[in-house]
Amino acid sequence: MVGNKKTLLEDSLARLDAALGSPGGGVMRTPRTVRRMLTSKDLDVSSIMEGTLSGLPTSFSPVIPRTSHIGLSALASSCMIVDDVTAPVPATMLGDTTLDATSAALLADDDPGVRATQVLFSEFINIMVSHPSEAQVWDELEQYEQVCCQQVNSLAKLIRKVPIHRANFTNTQKVYQQLLGERNTWRLLGSLYSERLGEDTSSNDSPMMDNEPTTDYAVVTRLYDTNRTVREAQIVIDWLERNAADECDNNCYDRVEYFGDTHIAWENTLKTLKNESSGIVHPLKGARPLVTSMDPDSSLRQGRPLHDLDQEDEIRLLRSVFSYIRSGQVSAAEDLCVKSGHHWRGATLEGWKLHHDPNPEDPSQRQPISGNPYRDVWKAVAWRIASDERLPSHERAIYGALCGHLPSVLAVCHTWYDVLWAYTRAMVDQWVEEQLRGANTHLRPLHPLPQDFPEEKFSIKGVLEAVESRPEVQKLQHKNPYHILQKYLILDDMESLLQEAHVWLRNGLAPHLLRCLTHLVLFLRRIGRISQQLEPLCTDILEACVKEAIERGDVEQVAWYTSVLPTWLQVEWYARFLHNITDDHHRRHALQLAATVGLDTHAITSAVVTSIRLSSNIRDPEGEVVSETTAEDRVKISAIDWLLYDPQQRVEALRQSNALMRTFLVSRKIGATRVLFNKIPSDSVDIIMREHEVETGSSDLPPQAENVVREYFCIRTFLSAQDSFTDWFDHYHQKRPSAPQKPAAGSGFSQQVAYEQAEQQYKGEMERWQHTLKLITKTACDHLYNVLLFPEGGWLVDSALEDQEPEITGVSGAEESGEVRAETPEPNRAHHLSVLRSIYIPQVTSLLQNILHSTQNYKESLQLADIIASEQHQLYKAFGTCELQRFLAKLQETSRELLDRNCDALGYPLQ
Repeated sequence: MVGNKKTLLEDSLARLDAALGSPGGGVMRTPRTVRRMLTSKDLDVSSIMEGTLSGLPTSFSPVIPRTSHIGLSALASSCMIVDDVTAPVPATMLGDTTLDATSAALLADDDPGVRATQVLFSEFINIMVSHPSEAQVWDELEQYEQVCCQQVNSLAKLIRKVPIHRANFTNTQKVYQQLLGERNTWRLLGSLYSERLGEDTSSNDSPMMDNEPTTDYAVVTRLYDTNRTVREAQIVIDWLERNAADECDNNCYDRVEYFGDTHIAWENTLKTLKNESSGIVHPLKGARPLVTSMDPDSSLRQGRPLHDLDQEDEIRLLRSVFSYIRSGQVSAAEDLCVKSGHHWRGATLEGWKLHHDPNPEDPSQRQPISGNPYRDVWKAVAWRIASDERLPSHERAIYGALCGHLPSVLAVCHTWYDVLWAYTRAMVDQWVEEQLRGANTHLRPLHPLPQDFPEEKFSIKGVLEAVESRPEVQKLQHKNPYHILQKYLILDDMESLLQEAHVWLRNGLAPHLLRCLTHLVLFLRRIGRISQQLEPLCTDILEACVKEAIERGDVEQVAWYTSVLPTWLQVEWYARFLHNITDDHHRRHALQLAATVGLDTHAITSAVVTSIRLSSNIRDPEGEVVSETTAEDRVKISAIDWLLYDPQQRVEALRQSNALMRTFLVSRKIGATRVLFNKIPSDSVDIIMREHEVETGSSDLPPQAENVVREYFCIRTFLSAQDSFTDWFDHYHQKRPSAPQKPAAGSGFSQQVAYEQAEQQYKGEMERWQHTLKLITKTACDHLYNVLLFPEGGWLVDSALEDQEPEITGVSGAEESGEVRAETPEPNRAHHLSVLRSIYIPQVTSLLQNILHSTQNYKESLQLADIIASEQHQLYKAFGTCELQRFLAKLQETSRELLDRNCDALGYPLQ
């Protein structure tokens, strides 16, 4: 049964093919096999895109006023098309059908567009860095456009290879649209501002031509030379047409060339009419009567349709022709009409061109005459066609675009770009018509303008307002940020642009939009379009870009973007970035980049260390004593490395280390203090002296630096005393030899001999222990005395700043005229010094007394009491009057008791 059905189906198809292909009964149509080969399903669109876009120019050339007639591609002959603005017609469409490995890897990703376009961030930085001079600003814009264009083409190719059902390419689609808008923005920026800056520097814009123009072309040329509004409007038109040319090459699924290969217009209608005149009945003709003649107006005049297939081809042709006109490729539209057999239609597309007779009075020097001398008549006819609602919408739009009939063009415009193009083109047409009608270049009366021709001319601001009022624009693309940027660039309204961008910052910006906005601001600032009043808005945008770069973790981007911030913000933001870098290699690389871009590395590293040192330090260090070294303490200790890379910062390294060690000592974290102290290179003081002498020629340090060094020596003295007492305590209590145990009574001879040998050994060890104890005791006492008897004012007492503000203690290696720069105020420094003296001077005294009592050195104990009594004026600062008196009373009582019990040993007469 199935076989019978298959046979019947094949037989039906064979009869249908015979009917379509018979010389008498078929229609003249492209063979079915050819059609099958050219369908978009089998066409490798990505390959065609690669071949097509490779022929398009992706750069612009600065517009030179007066010498280059901008935009005459829309008004003059085809030879006047500006190549650097209007995209040429692609010659070939080549490509291979294989999917490369890179694309295959991206297709496997969830959102490959996001990952594939990350390279743009570094590429923009490289472009900015490689174009530092003002003369290279246009090359910089050109390269911005090129890299965006490359990414747009890659993403377009990728998206076309993705099946429709793949829903995980949402972000890729968004990134594609963003980069497409950014590419168009860079194009507009280069074209507009090269013209504007050229106009600002040129003084020959306002004067009129000496000679009166003699042709339409000369009249319009003078209009462009003398009217800035028209010039900029034409730049916008050329920009929109170039963008559309790229889109036209992308959307190649429904081209006329894919559906036929003959040069006969309405071939199916013609064949049907021939068959009817020969008496041949068409089996598939249908009941509808077709046109009876083949002139272009037959369908409209007779009210009869063409053949169905011809109607499809007609609609497809009109869409393609309008697409070419929308892309600024009128010559390509004419060629397409000729190739499709519509020679008359191609001829009608020539009527809009301005008439120009360049021939001088000398008849021997003849030059070709271009343009249409009856352009006014052609315009009236084209206006009637555009107004005739019986015609297809795209046919009306074709002639409406060429004659300035706005409603017919708007009927087929559905995007912001298309609507803006329609309005701007109509605006330019109004200006041109007014100029032509007022000129004395015609030998006959001109045909009057249509009655519905607008009397009031558009302005560029009115055009943009009209575009935004269109329902299709408000519904779909009114809030597109790139359209808003382009709008304000066209209006040259920097204040509104920056205010709008500032609103976006509060709502959050996509990374690519923020990057585009940042480089846009930098460009406008370089060409002098940012006033001083707008700098705060620019600064907020640049700060947002730095913050985004920090989140991405790209050190090169952070360094360069930070360098364009105001000086007072550079230190803050780069210090934030360095805060979490712990690897030594990465730290050095970050500082090297900062120095390369001109950042103040001394101030930045000082700010980083200060931020880390004071972080999570809300509680009073005196309120909670935790002796163990925590992970947070180790992070703070590691931060000091930032200041040890540059010898010129050794003073600052010492100052920050002292401040951190004071915090540790207040919390009784002796271990953490010792770790930090050991991190500081032992030659730091020598380096400080040498750097200062090289800087100022003097060996005397300024008071602040001198106190930093003094505090460092105080802490070193205290740690040495602590280590010495620890050695003494360990030796005295842990390493004292133990006496051998006497054997029991009645033990044997061997046990007695062993005891005597052990006792002899014990005596030898005891002598060695006592000798070592004497040396260690002397060392420990000396080190403890060094704390109590610290010279020039006492331990942890500033020698040169007692009468000055204690808060001004910040120092840096960048010293000017011998003065150390104050960077980080320390309001608690004086308090910490006082607290440390009150804690550790009694402790050191107690340790020393413990040693003297343990070693029964009573004479030294009394001398210690005398020393303390003689140094009362210094100890008052550490203890206070009442506590000092109680401490001295207790010490004297203890010393008197020792003296009473051991007066003979001391050799003093009892008083």
